[in-house]
Amino acid sequence: MTTRTTVAIAGGGPAGTACAVALGRLGIPVTLVEMSTGSGNPLGESLASSATPLFHALGVFAAVMATHPLPCHGNRSSWGGEALEEHDFLRDPHGPGWHLDRPAFNAALLGAAAAAGADCRLGTRVRSVQRDGSGWRISLAGPAGAETLLAELVVDAAGRPARIARLLGAVRVAFDRLVGAVATLEPRAAPLRDSFTLVEARPEGWWYSALLPDGRLAAAFFTDPDLLAARAAWTAAGWTALLDDSGGTRERVVAGGYVLANLPSIAPAGNTCLQPAAGDGWLAVGDAAAAYDPLSSHGIGSALAGGRNAAAAIALHLAGDPAALPAYADRIAAGYARYLKLWLTYYAQERRWPEAPFWRRRQAHPDGEW
Repeated sequence: MTTRTTVAIAGGGPAGTACAVALGRLGIPVTLVEMSTGSGNPLGESLASSATPLFHALGVFAAVMATHPLPCHGNRSSWGGEALEEHDFLRDPHGPGWHLDRPAFNAALLGAAAAAGADCRLGTRVRSVQRDGSGWRISLAGPAGAETLLAELVVDAAGRPARIARLLGAVRVAFDRLVGAVATLEPRAAPLRDSFTLVEARPEGWWYSALLPDGRLAAAFFTDPDLLAARAAWTAAGWTALLDDSGGTRERVVAGGYVLANLPSIAPAGNTCLQPAAGDGWLAVGDAAAAYDPLSSHGIGSALAGGRNAAAAIALHLAGDPAALPAYADRIAAGYARYLKLWLTYYAQERRWPEAPFWRRRQAHPDGEW
């Protein structure tokens, strides 16, 4: 079977769905292809309050609130010193941040994309992308079998691998090799009511933890893959030993009687950027275009904003503006360069372990070269 669309989006995460919502509201036909069936990763994610205006701009605020996110009232960090510093959101004009049930959140965004007119193909994989005249011939494999999708423009929104963009000639450039050992913990006592996120620097890397809406705790240890800590973090025993060596992170785990609910999973978390982020008849968005260290809190909020920006560039391109896609790629590159300078500045604040490889690597490159 062969179908036609104007824009084909590969990837149904926040960036891809935000792009689909924005395009659909402009009346531009969109087909969104997502390999998963909507169950997603069980781990949650925290959003800064600045995401709330984006929810309203995309018209998804009610749908997101229907997933019952847990309000996040601030952040605590032990960074550059042992003492915990606290930043609350009481005076934030946008209100609290949010701890998400990520599968429910993803499903809400997919529903919003469908409501905006997108043809959402779940459980469907992109097998190949080939030029077809001035457009694209995309081979799909889904629940109904093989099919062909013809599109004028292709969007790679399928995350860090950026497989489609790289097939079309783009290059993925990594600035560092940070990985996260991520796990969920279940309470054996009354769950914590402390909805602050916690970041804690350690000699081998740093910890992040936050409550999930169902009372579980999400925790991740970030380090470099060649360090002993990373190899230890692959196992439950090694991950727990690293946790026991922490301060505030261990204290909140003990306070809630939390125990590991699953083996830690290792995921790439470093800074990477696609060069270029757009080309003739295609662009990348979200992590496919530029992926950031989780310390930056650039995750979902940036993905939503990036999806809207990509839709605006696509609309201009389809209207005949030849500079729209090159300008989009230039903005991605410039924004990533600005971000790296801020990222290096933040890591430079932690000076307690100057000889530790993890910190030395991040403090030896003031010019932004890794």
